[in-house]
Order: sequence, then C-alpha cells, then structure tokens
Amino acid sequence: MSQYMSIGKISKLKNVSIKSLRYYDQIGILKPAFVNTETNYRYYTKDQLYLLDAITVCIKLGIPLKDLNNYVENGSINLQKLLYDGKILAEQKIMEIHNCLGTLQETLQNMGSSVTGMAKIPESKSGILLPDGFYHNAIDERRLLLVPLEAEDTPKYYGQHILKLFVTAQQHGVTASYPSGVLHEYKNGVYSRHMFLTITEMSADSSISASNPDSDTMRILPQGDYACRRISTHMSDFSTVKEEMKEVLKDENFCIIETDTLSEQNKKDGYPFELECRILR
Repeated sequence: MSQYMSIGKISKLKNVSIKSLRYYDQIGILKPAFVNTETNYRYYTKDQLYLLDAITVCIKLGIPLKDLNNYVENGSINLQKLLYDGKILAEQKIMEIHNCLGTLQETLQNMGSSVTGMAKIPESKSGILLPDGFYHNAIDERRLLLVPLEAEDTPKYYGQHILKLFVTAQQHGVTASYPSGVLHEYKNGVYSRHMFLTITEMSADSSISASNPDSDTMRILPQGDYACRRISTHMSDFSTVKEEMKEVLKDENFCIIETDTLSEQNKKDGYPFELECRILR
C-alpha cells in the first residue's frame, strides 16, 4: 500500500475537498486507483496528481462540474480534449482581462495627464542616454513563474505554455496571473527563452523557494531603472535587439523581458508588447 495515498492525504496535499474527490469518482473523471472493499476507502497514486491539477485548473477556467463527464470516453478521461477546451477558455479569459485592464490603464493615463492622455514616464536616475525608441521606466520587484521555450516554439504556441503555467502554479502552491511574456536570457554566452506568468502570491507551504530564485521554475527580477521600448510583434531577432542595446548592457550576463503591456491604447496604436532591460549603474 506504500504506493497509494488516501483520499484524505490527497485532499490536504492538493487543497481539494474530499466531497469534490468523491464527486469526481462518481462522474468518472478521476477514479481511485484502488478501493478497499471492506472499508470502501479510496486510494490514489502519485501519477494521478497531475490529472487532478489539470481538472482543478479547467474548473477554475469555467468548465462546469456537470459537464466534465463529457470528457470521459471508454471509462477514462480524454485529457487532451479537456485541456484543449481549457486552453480556449483561458484565451477567452485573457482577452477579457486585457480589456478590463486596458480600460483601467487608460483611465489612469487620463488622470496622469489631462493634455496628452498619457501618464508621464519616470525619469532615469542612471544618467544613461538610451538608443532611439527606448525610454526609462522605474519598475518594482517581480517574481516570474517560468516554463522553458524550445527553439521551435513560436508565438502561435504560446497559449499552450500559458495553460501549462497555470497548471504548474497549481502544482507548486502559488498564485500566478498576468502580465505574461517571454524572458530572454544570455548567460555565459548561451541564449535561452522562457514563457512566464507573474507570481502574485506564494503560500507558506509552496514548493517554490524564494531563497533560490534562479531556478528552472522561478526568477526574481529586482526593482530598478529599466530601459524600455514598445514593439508591435513578439521579438524574433534577439541579436538585433542586443546590438541596439549594447550601450545599456554593461554585463555579459543579462536578461530582456518581453511583456504584454496590458494597455488597450498601446494595442490600438499597434504596440501590444514592451521590451524591458534593467539598467546597471
């Protein structure tokens, strides 16, 4: 029995009520791996934890419990179909959130300047003259939840990685939200990319440690003065941007954050993304 976990342990481990787990069993989307016929106790395996995470995320995205049995085929759940529909709902929610945040951002901009309707960009304290098209911005510390991007990954696949990040957040006991984006890193001559969501809350028992920020799962971006530029499409040529910013990149190891601006005005103007790079004095 050492390979099995009781329903109570699963409930505490994943913060899912026993009532919900019993209901998942009843409708056939998460059957226990073993049921003791004498006690009727339900037991699960570790391999079922990822499935529970996916189910939890899809429910949070708005798939009603009563509809989950639509994904059961031949006694087992069609996880691919469930995740695909969850991805569609996630993309719809992204647009809804963008629209709401865009309205709030536009209101704040109008409040910042009654003449131009645009908030003032903070002045740099670094004294560095930026290349044409770049501007200074003061940005607070951020914690990013990461998933690696392969060389063949293109923007049309980014939605799949966003859904994976929401599942990862659920697994690690953190709350992640937008803005999202791509973290471009250059370390010891090696270039890498990660898709990210912004971590907004970490539980006390989270499996991600803030004391080890430079992991495959999380980065902490320090507060500071950043060189920024708005762009119309996802960055496709890292070497060109690196060359444009060579006066700012004082260290051989650096990162460039490509983030969604979450501003409807920027989207209307054709600049839905922003490049950010911390300025080192």
